[in-house]
Amino acid sequence: MLIRTVKISLILLLFIIINFFLFVDSSEALYLASDRISTSWPGVASNHTMQFRTTENIPLSGKIIIEFDNNFIFPSGFDYSDVDFSISDFSGGPFADRALASSSSVSFDGVGIATATEKIISINLNSASCINAGKYVKIELGTNAEYGEAGQERIINPAALDSYRIIIRTYNSADTYIERAQIMMVTVEPVNFSVLSRKRYLGASPIGWLNFGTAQTIMSLQTNYPARCRYSTASGTLFADITNDFSYASSTAYYLHHTKIIEGLVNGGSYEYYVRCINDEGLSNNVHECVYSNVSTTPFATASGTPILQLDCVDYYIPFQISSKEGEGGGDDSGTGGDDSDQDGDGSSSGGGSGSGSGGGGGGGIGRGAGNYLPYPPPPGAPGVVFTGWAYPGTEVVVLKDGIEVGKSLTGTQADFGAYLEVLNRGIYTFGLWAADTAGRKSNTFSTTFWMEAGTQTTISDIILAPTIALTKSSVIAGQIIEAFGQTVPGSTVEVWLYPEKSGDVLDSEITKKDGLVSASGEWSLFLNTDNLTDGPYLVKARTTIIDAGTSDFSAILKTNIGAAQIEPSGICEGADLNHDGRVNLTDFSILLYHWGTDDECADQNHDGTVNLTDFSIMLFYWTG
Repeated sequence: MLIRTVKISLILLLFIIINFFLFVDSSEALYLASDRISTSWPGVASNHTMQFRTTENIPLSGKIIIEFDNNFIFPSGFDYSDVDFSISDFSGGPFADRALASSSSVSFDGVGIATATEKIISINLNSASCINAGKYVKIELGTNAEYGEAGQERIINPAALDSYRIIIRTYNSADTYIERAQIMMVTVEPVNFSVLSRKRYLGASPIGWLNFGTAQTIMSLQTNYPARCRYSTASGTLFADITNDFSYASSTAYYLHHTKIIEGLVNGGSYEYYVRCINDEGLSNNVHECVYSNVSTTPFATASGTPILQLDCVDYYIPFQISSKEGEGGGDDSGTGGDDSDQDGDGSSSGGGSGSGSGGGGGGGIGRGAGNYLPYPPPPGAPGVVFTGWAYPGTEVVVLKDGIEVGKSLTGTQADFGAYLEVLNRGIYTFGLWAADTAGRKSNTFSTTFWMEAGTQTTISDIILAPTIALTKSSVIAGQIIEAFGQTVPGSTVEVWLYPEKSGDVLDSEITKKDGLVSASGEWSLFLNTDNLTDGPYLVKARTTIIDAGTSDFSAILKTNIGAAQIEPSGICEGADLNHDGRVNLTDFSILLYHWGTDDECADQNHDGTVNLTDFSIMLFYWTG
């Protein structure tokens, strides 16, 4: 049976961000220039949000010139009130707005609009504050301009379907060119179409091999229509005769996600499940149609005795096996699960295709696994806590509950991970996550404590584990370069701080900061200049920023030295500061519990060869909270 959807209009490419960098030396190009527009329809008024990063200073009374293709139309009332202009140290903000007026002064940046022969917006900097190199600049044009006066007018897109240039240039007060960037915008017509959607089973797991020692796993699949599904161990069983339901909260509701915890698995075992579903159409008259018109529709009875016709006419096959040997199994796509099975009216089916590839555990993908790997995604609404975020590419994230390791999650090539931990009882829990990068360098532990109600599911998202960090030298002479390096999330921005070690507060003017982009492998390296720094001990730390996700905590703090001053050993973890972040709190307590009973050099505060209550007492003495 076909699901017929209502004719709809879609706005294609509602937000188009196309960055074109100049074919010139990078020292003359504005960095990461982009323009996000509210609509790409031709001839339609649109808001613009432009952003770029300066690589050269824009001095006092300098200029930013935005030149639009002449096919854009500026409304007659478009003026400085339709422009917002802001600056930030980070691409994701926060941005500090600058005051605008029709002409520049000591306090205001001036905005000029030229439309006679060219379509140009000119922002003339005031005479009191410049824009330094490395700053992120955001310019909003249209009704999205809200600082000061609210914007009333929007720039109208070109009427023809084509691509159009927008050029941004910067100048000094003498109108001498500094740098530029070119952005391309594309106009696209809205598309109207009708959709005939096939009923499908989607994304079954697990399919393939699970790790040796797996005793339970989550069997799951999705349907692209509200349905109620049951599973059997025999193929060809009518829905009415199948007694095994998935884990639904209601006996009458219909769902898109279907999950069931399968227990009692044994090493070397082979398991096969066959799924069939009914949908929610025709409930008003209690009549369902068979998916395939050439298959019998013999009625069966509901609990109330009302006759309902057999709906599904094809099994969805979910096979998997448990490895018989330790170290084998995990993520093998050799299963023959029916991926994306059709249930439409043409009488065909793609059931029996190749496996989904995300099943298993230790061997592949972000783990719907079992064994020592926590499952993901979670069963909808299942009681517990869900963790999602980023660490380092191709590594393991260790999950702690109240200081005890409860499982791991594998990261993908972009360092992303997800894990679900079942928690059934109400109470206060402290969860921690840490990882070691591909070179074996360990991260600080991300820690969070909160109250959980029984039967609820809590999601902690956008976790960014701090970058790992190391130094090529532990001591340099003033004027030499200090190289800091490590690993973090590919494509993110890493920022390193170098500042003096002292007992009082460190002033912002005393901190040397450097940031840069991270490579596709997650490796990063930054060079810190020590010119004009006085001799003495210094500290180095780093943090990661992901656009639209946030900024991590700082990494472990490393000690370095400029000149002849001596550095105290950093591996002993004096004062119970086990993660070297300058504080003694629950994070350090979680690390202490993780190493309980071992001879870990850092956690063993009294150096007697065992982490025990004596070390915990020492930690309480230094506790800062």
